[in-house]
Amino acid sequence: TFPSFLQNSLEQCSVCAKPIMERILRATGKAYHPHCFTCVICNRTLDGIPFTVDAGGNIHCIEDFHRKFAPRCSVCKEPIMPAQGQEETVRIVALDRDFHVHCYRCE
Repeated sequence: TFPSFLQNSLEQCSVCAKPIMERILRATGKAYHPHCFTCVICNRTLDGIPFTVDAGGNIHCIEDFHRKFAPRCSVCKEPIMPAQGQEETVRIVALDRDFHVHCYRCE
């Protein structure tokens, strides 16, 4: 272990508050242990994986962010998310309601 005077000078992880003695992962303006940088919903480690941050500063994997914040289809009530491997969401908006393309039926 490190002497206490050295531990006090080490950067601390913004999740567990323990000193970071090896590799520092920097994201969102903070320092993390790589194993502490995780999605708030599924707890998957996001080291080297695309992620996003919500308005409250919570870190999400892309999939969970879309599941939580995507508009819901007015027919099936499921989230309207990008197709696998895509970044863009395709949906129909009619009468202030959201629909999957395959759920929408003209009335």
